[in-house]
Amino acid sequence: MKKILIADDHSIVRLGASVIIKESMPECVITQAQDYNEVLKLLQEEVFDLLLLDINMPGGNNIRVVKEILEIQESIKILIFSSYDESLYALRYIEAGAAGFVNKSTAMAELSNAILTIKERGKYMSDEVKDLYVKKLTQSKSKLNTMNPLSRLSNREVDVAKYLIQGHGIIEVSTTLDLSPSTVSTYKSRIFEKLNVSNIPELIEIFRIHSAN
Repeated sequence: MKKILIADDHSIVRLGASVIIKESMPECVITQAQDYNEVLKLLQEEVFDLLLLDINMPGGNNIRVVKEILEIQESIKILIFSSYDESLYALRYIEAGAAGFVNKSTAMAELSNAILTIKERGKYMSDEVKDLYVKKLTQSKSKLNTMNPLSRLSNREVDVAKYLIQGHGIIEVSTTLDLSPSTVSTYKSRIFEKLNVSNIPELIEIFRIHSAN
């Protein structure tokens, strides 16, 4: 694993990740990007072995970016490095094609471990994500939905919901996700129906209760 691209809109995060990676792989060459458009540009210009990707970065804030990236470079390993809740997002991104998911709240040593694991085995899952994966394999879909209502949401519905609970309006969400306002409204209605909520405070509460389960 010689060439690594770190994509995050915070320079301090890019710097910290670079230091950690260099400690374990001093021979690697690190390139940095601060938004998704820059990521796409770099991927079209040169080949990378690993992409460390923040999924709350301007332009790259939905699960479809994994497919877009792999269409440009099918052999690249994508490690999601995010502050989003691992229990809600990790399996969704891994199933979409990412090689792993690391929450930013974990120790930086775990980031190094994740990268080395991907280098050796091609995939990385934390113990928590492994447990979620086993539960998903061994329990029926209906039982999973009963256990955690958030699992009823599609990936796109999760994308929309995460902005709604942050206080963004329909227009803001439509602009951020490049969807029409009517489409966002439809997703919002589906989210409310699936989770049996009638307003944003109730939506926030159900995410608060279940996103860490």
